[in-house]
Amino acid sequence: METIISQLEKSFNETTQLLSQFSQEEINTIPFKDSWTAAQVGCHLLKSGTGTDNILTEPTQPVDRAPDKNAENLKKLFLDFENKMQAPDFIIPKDKVYDKEELIASLKELSKKTIEAAHKSNLSQTASLPDIHPLKGMSKLEMIYFLTYHTMRHNNQIKNIRKSLNV
Repeated sequence: METIISQLEKSFNETTQLLSQFSQEEINTIPFKDSWTAAQVGCHLLKSGTGTDNILTEPTQPVDRAPDKNAENLKKLFLDFENKMQAPDFIIPKDKVYDKEELIASLKELSKKTIEAAHKSNLSQTASLPDIHPLKGMSKLEMIYFLTYHTMRHNNQIKNIRKSLNV
């Protein structure tokens, strides 16, 4: 479990390092048709991870299976960069100009809170998610895997945006 938590922390750190390399203007520049800006990718990661610390620390029931049963499927799904995905509406970023420093600070705070919660939590418990949530039924450990692979996927997207903008 410590390995995946370390990978998550490394992925979060990479996100903020990548975003730091953009200027305020570049981070809000659309690199190509039908693409998000780097700031929108950061906002998407922020929206998708916000509240995870509370989900991880809320006491729930143990899962009735291996708590990492879905980890490999999550890895295959999110690290297949050829597979294009659509984000659920509730985590689609707004089309606006984002403040680079504010976004990075928020992502760092999200990382800190999530990593601390992961270390304190019983990750073999079920994640308490609403019925409409796409990850309903996952363990807290699988939530960590999801966040890790989801963040890695979007770090790859940010790198592609950098290349497109020649940053």
